[in-house]
Amino acid sequence: MDFYFFLNMFRNIIATFFQNGIWVIGFFYLLIKTFENDRLKQFSKYVIGIVLAILFIYSIQVSR
Repeated sequence: MDFYFFLNMFRNIIATFFQNGIWVIGFFYLLIKTFENDRLKQFSKYVIGIVLAILFIYSIQVSR
């Protein structure tokens, strides 16, 4: 019983993370493609990392 609970919990974490994370990656990809700027590319790398970390923590909290 515990195995199925943990399997379902990990599936929910991964599904929530990737369903929402694709929007973050897509937004910054289009932003970088629209405005060719090296400073913007560096800034977006940091923001993507921070937002994905927060999104991962959110996915863990929601799956409980």
